[in-house]
This record gives sequence, structure tokens and C-alpha cells, in this order.
Amino acid sequence: MKNKPISSAAESIHPETRALWARTTLRVAAEKYCLVSFPTKMLPETVSLVTKEDGRFAALIAEPDEVSLTISYGRWRTSRLRGRASAESGPFRVITFVLELDPAVVGYFAPAARRLAEAGVPIVPQCAFLKDHLLVREADLPKATAVLEKLIADCRNPCGPQSVRSPELGRGKVR
Repeated sequence: MKNKPISSAAESIHPETRALWARTTLRVAAEKYCLVSFPTKMLPETVSLVTKEDGRFAALIAEPDEVSLTISYGRWRTSRLRGRASAESGPFRVITFVLELDPAVVGYFAPAARRLAEAGVPIVPQCAFLKDHLLVREADLPKATAVLEKLIADCRNPCGPQSVRSPELGRGKVR
């Protein structure tokens, strides 16, 4: 069952969020990436993989149920841990929102998530202290970047989707 698309023209973006998006640019990593799940007991070994990334994007999330690793496809393909993963998915591409965000910012990510969902683009958000990142399937990269560039353009254009102050907008903990 397909969701009925919601017109972006009807979208209301909180003024502070709109101003942040107007200053945002996108950076797309050249490499392909894999998202990999490991049992928690493998945390030390997964940390060693991340230390070899030498300035490339990598993400490691340790939680009670798993260790999740986002790693370059090339590094993963040659890793001695490859046969020990619980699950893996990819190839993905990484889109970085180039804008330093204070962790207290509320609602920044919501317009992007909404528009990408309306466009049928699955995403895996990954947030760092200063910047937000998205994993998108490699096949979805052109559509995802077009949707995000349109969001940025709309927020830069005073005639784009109207900014509306509403008690419901901007709430929540998702950046």
C-alpha cells in the first residue's frame, strides 16, 4: 500500500528550522558504505575497524542489544570480521548536512525525514555532535539529493513553503 504524497507546498516549517535549512549544504561521500550488526561482545573488534578509517565517515553505536557499525564498503569487504556479523546491509551512500547544529536544536531533521518519506526514500539517520548524516541506498541517492536540495531551496526562497508558528511544530527530540 502506497502512502498518498503530501504536497510540499502545504508544508509548514517553523521559522527557526527554516533558517537552519537555508544555511545547510549537502556533502555526499564518494565511497559506498555498509551497515553491519554485531553481537555486543564484539565491541572491541568493531572499534578497531573504525580506527582504520583515517578521516572517512564511520559510525559506531553500542547498545544493549547490538553493536551497529557503518563502515566503508572497501574496508568491510576485506575485514576479518565479515563472517562474524549478525547482519549486514548495503551498499549505502552517506549524505552529510553541512551545518554545525547545537544538540539543543529541536525539529531540524523533521522536514527532511518527512519529504524523503513522501518520496519513498528509506533512510538511516546517524547523528554526530555537530552534524547530522543520512545513509540512503545507493540506488536512491539521486532522488534523495534532489529532495534535499529542493528543501534547501524552498527554505532559502521567501516564496517557498510558508513558515508558520504553531505550538505543534518544532516539538519533539528529533533534530
